[in-house]
Amino acid sequence: MMRFSSNSLEANLTKLFVVPIATVAIMVIGIALHFTLDWLEFLTLMMVILFPSIFALYKAYQSVFNTIGRIAVQLDSIANEEFTVWQLAQYRQGSIANLKSDLKTIAQRIQNKRYEYAQNEAFVFDFINELALPILVLDHHYQVYHFNGAAKDFYEGCQITGCDIHALKLARNNGKWQVSHNNQRFKVVEHELYRGGRKYHLMVYVSIELSLRRNEQEAWQKLVRVLNHEVRNSLTPIYSMAQSLKALPVQGRAELRDTMLDVIEKRSEHLLGFVASYSKLSQLPKPDKVSTCVVGLSDRLQALFPKVNVKRLFEGTPSIYCDVEQLEQALLNLVKNAEQANSLAGESEITLAIGRSDKLWCLDVIDNGHGVSQSDNLFVPFYSTKEQGNGIGLVLSREIVRGQLGELTLENRQDKQGAIARISLPV
Repeated sequence: MMRFSSNSLEANLTKLFVVPIATVAIMVIGIALHFTLDWLEFLTLMMVILFPSIFALYKAYQSVFNTIGRIAVQLDSIANEEFTVWQLAQYRQGSIANLKSDLKTIAQRIQNKRYEYAQNEAFVFDFINELALPILVLDHHYQVYHFNGAAKDFYEGCQITGCDIHALKLARNNGKWQVSHNNQRFKVVEHELYRGGRKYHLMVYVSIELSLRRNEQEAWQKLVRVLNHEVRNSLTPIYSMAQSLKALPVQGRAELRDTMLDVIEKRSEHLLGFVASYSKLSQLPKPDKVSTCVVGLSDRLQALFPKVNVKRLFEGTPSIYCDVEQLEQALLNLVKNAEQANSLAGESEITLAIGRSDKLWCLDVIDNGHGVSQSDNLFVPFYSTKEQGNGIGLVLSREIVRGQLGELTLENRQDKQGAIARISLPV
């Protein structure tokens, strides 16, 4: 016996079909009573009038749900990207024919999208194959689904299709993929792809050593340019004056000779100081960090820099974990730079603001100079915009701060003319 929920289409149709059947049955009974028909005549009348009505309603019921079933099968075919079978072919007019036309339109759009996705996927895989970086595509089980020529060379031509991450020697460290090969470390950048309802993983191998070598090469190129500039500026006048001294007569012009020798001496002293600065930069001691009261530190800095306005932008008596002596050395360099910047601009006010965020302590040395003009070379060793500068102060200060797991930045002020040298240290 079929049971239908009260809110189903079957139940609603059954209720509606009961109305005409009951109406016909009442009419048949009324006719039989009016004409006083016997049982045989009554049954004959029932078969002629009531049974065809029931049969027609039953066929209508079957036709409705047969059509709905065909629509469901057709939708399932479209969902499974089967576009060659049409369950509604017999309907050529009316609302079902219109529905069939709409479904064909939807199917055509899905086909077009499928073709577009296939083209995009083919482009991605062709692009991957052309790249010099090793690239793997792993399926949802983290097994190799596709790889390019660089990846094949990386694994020395081994058949890696279907290999898992253990066979590929991939390891996750602090949430990041890494792999080692021929004494080189590679970081593996993972991207997610979706195809056919499944997730795939695009693994791009990037050589850490290659990146470090590139950065090291750039650093050395900058350093060589500065060294070339500094040494050439000192040796050129020394060479010129040495040639002139050789040409001077032995007797006479002693004053000119003494002047030239004095210049040679000064330039030689500058070169010696230059080398000493390099030695100082390369031999920083390891920081001895201790917990220090920030209030006491600010008082100490105020005594160390009496002309600097030290501002406390914090409340209470918190502590900071640092090497106080090294921090003071870094601040000495920054305050000296601020004084020189103010001097060039005809200003004098310097502020040292000490504040705290959720994760960082910030010590800002704020001046009123002309600001930062060449930010790219600020932390290049031995680069200086000052005539007598050796270009070591900012570099030394940054190395001191980084030794304490902090960072030093230099930027222009937003409120007025000047610059802000900010030391950021972890809370």
